Amino acid sequence: MGVLSWLANGLSTIIGAVIETTVEVIGAIRDGLDSFRQRGGSVGSAMEKEVVTRKERLREVNDEILHLRNKNMSRGSLNDEDRRRWNGLREERDHLLVESAQAKEVKVAETILANEDNIEKVLIDRETTHKLQYNAFVDTLGKNCPKCKRSMKLQWRRDLKVPDPHDFFWGCTGWYISVGDHKACTWTEPLRSEDFALMTDVSAPEFSLTSDEFGIILSDPFTQGIIDTRLKDLQSDLGSQRKGVELVTCPEHGEHMVLRRKTNPTGLLDAYFLACPYWKPNNQGCAYFEKLKSAPQLAALLKSETGRGVL
Repeated sequence: MGVLSWLANGLSTIIGAVIETTVEVIGAIRDGLDSFRQRGGSVGSAMEKEVVTRKERLREVNDEILHLRNKNMSRGSLNDEDRRRWNGLREERDHLLVESAQAKEVKVAETILANEDNIEKVLIDRETTHKLQYNAFVDTLGKNCPKCKRSMKLQWRRDLKVPDPHDFFWGCTGWYISVGDHKACTWTEPLRSEDFALMTDVSAPEFSLTSDEFGIILSDPFTQGIIDTRLKDLQSDLGSQRKGVELVTCPEHGEHMVLRRKTNPTGLLDAYFLACPYWKPNNQGCAYFEKLKSAPQLAALLKSETGRGVL
């Protein structure tokens, strides 16, 4: 990574700084951002303008790739000119995705420095695993699958309401993408000991509770009803603005994921998922989607998009 020396994500959480103090990490981030700026890298408002331009171009590239894909499927093949165009567009998209990852690093660094008084080290144990879940669906910068090079994300056993630290692992996002009857990639690896040390903004009320306390509060049907209403409102607001969720992007297309709700969920933690804007059921479009399967994930989503979590 060009700006940060550790794994990080869009919530401005640093993962893996187990030895360093908060002061040392923030100092290193400030030095990294200064060095990037001195090398001519864009920061602040200049970087934001570049991000907008890059997003617009990425959408154009994805739309044209989808058009060629549909042409290939309907005709059974592409002519030489279309194949060259397809390959050129995919190369351009790869370049745009690299630039987007760099911009995410800059934004994370700037957010951490702007909120450094609230940044503290959190060591994950049985009482604080909800703080790891809080970060679990967000794009992780600097963690790529050694097998297929796709991004990797925090995962845990789905049958556990309150997982222990050893129940978490890194999973390749290729698991969510189907290629015929198979997953695109099934690579997993255990968390390293240093991955259980986070440096993050601890001002959220959810961080003042233990995992069990948080689970008890969120098991209340009335509380779940309030959260469901807020999520429905958020889904409506994002849809009317034609916006995706800022924290997470499709690893294939690089665009922000869309918040969706199942038609007949069995409960709050079965109701919502994030899908690529090119996603369609039955593998008619991009197959990438992620379930929002824990209350801490919903809290992080609401906090990032509305300014207030679930408490």
